[in-house]
Order: sequence, then structure tokens, then C-alpha cells
Amino acid sequence: MVVQEHNSEDSSYGGIESQIPVGDLMSRNVVSLDATCNVFEVAREMMAKGTGSVIISRESKPIGIITERDIVGKVVKQDLTPSSVPATETMSSPIIMVEASTNVIEASRLMVKSNIRRLAVNKGEDIVGIITDRDILTISPGLNTILENLIEMNRETGIPEESYLERGICQRCGSYVDELTSVNGLALCEDCREEEGYYD
Repeated sequence: MVVQEHNSEDSSYGGIESQIPVGDLMSRNVVSLDATCNVFEVAREMMAKGTGSVIISRESKPIGIITERDIVGKVVKQDLTPSSVPATETMSSPIIMVEASTNVIEASRLMVKSNIRRLAVNKGEDIVGIITDRDILTISPGLNTILENLIEMNRETGIPEESYLERGICQRCGSYVDELTSVNGLALCEDCREEEGYYD
């Protein structure tokens, strides 16, 4: 299984934020389970370890990642029984990773390009952390503007414009995301919707 990696020292954006490596912001709480597990076991491990994602491995090699969003969208919304669904049928694969030395602007660009909200961080062949869009935005709310610019760049490359019609800034956490939902008069991202106990 091919694991996609990305690393670049070049950035088209200035400012101190562009010099911060993802290794300085990432969470080191990396949870991994064997590919033989099911979605119920993944969800149980997420709750026990307080994490929003689990790396799925086969013979100690990472082959995929499962997030809370995957579980809600691919299992709960389909009214499937979590204990009967193999993790390998729910995970996203290959894992999109960046080196720990990659700057946050490059990581943001990759998130937008790949339409994801978290990246695995590797050092050599080992996954050493996870970085999310929220982690990146903690260093500067101004990065919302950068994410908007990245989306415009991707739009210019031919990605259908309708993909971005529902993008915007969450009024609770400040993240710039691809889908917002109005909850009690606020435009919220998926994570904040779930924290409010709201599901589609």
C-alpha cells in the first residue's frame, strides 16, 4: 500500500507563521489499531484515548486512517452495526502525510487540495503525530485568509466551483471549512455541530 507523503521548503506566503513546522503544533497522541479490528473497536479506542482519529496498520505498517467523520458518515448515517463493519472498509487510504519539518502553510495547502482536515505527520517511516486545521489556526486567526486564498488557487486549477459553495468560517471555532450548517442561528463546522449534539 502506497502512503502519500508531501514535503516542501518553499512557501508563497510570508510572515512568521510560514516558518513554523507542523512538528511544533501536532498532537503526539497517535493511536493505532490492527487492520483486523472493526469500527466499534475503533470508536471505543477513540473514546478511551481522547482522540478524533485512529491509524489502521497491517504488520505494523500504516495503511489507512479512520476519523470520527468517517464513522458518522460511513457507518452511523448508513444505519450499520459498528461491530459488523471492518475498519478496512471505513478507513481512508492511502494516508496523506507530511514530514514534521513541513511548514504550516504547505500543510494548509495540502489539506485544501486533498479536502481533509487532518494530516498524519511522519519522521522517516514512523507516524509521530497528527495535525488538524484547528491546530494550525491556533497560531494565527489570520490563517483563515490564507486558507481562503488556497481555495481560490485550487478553483483556478479547474476544480469545479460548486465544490466550494458551502465553504466558510465556523462562527464557533473559527475554522475555514468546506461545509457549514446553521445551528441555533450560528454557522458551525462538523466538529462543532457534533459538540452541540447535532447531526444531519
